[in-house]
Amino acid sequence: MYFLLNDIVLSLEPGSMAHPLEEDRFSALSADYIAQLGKEMFAENPNAHRLNAERARRLAYLIQLKMPRINAASFMATGDGVPEHVDAEFKSLNELAMGAMYEQQMRGQLDARKVDYEVWRRMAA
Repeated sequence: MYFLLNDIVLSLEPGSMAHPLEEDRFSALSADYIAQLGKEMFAENPNAHRLNAERARRLAYLIQLKMPRINAASFMATGDGVPEHVDAEFKSLNELAMGAMYEQQMRGQLDARKVDYEVWRRMAA
């Protein structure tokens, strides 16, 4: 399955994670708590998804566990390092579109500007 985190499409295969997550262990976590984890991650570094792929996959997997219909998340930090200043947005995207974006990414044809415009509806001009 694919998950779009900011502007990178991740291939999520729980069995391939360095430390697999136990679904039962995380069932008590709320969606708000998981969103807060993402905000903290991106407050530390707005490029966290690029710098630590394993951490990014784990966050995406947690989001999927708690919100199964969600396959895209955006965490936009203002750069001041405060989690409360990170905006979080979640979406459910068509699986075919996700696969197409993944293929574009593998060919080097997917960039942040294109994803921001087409998925997150930012950078209108």
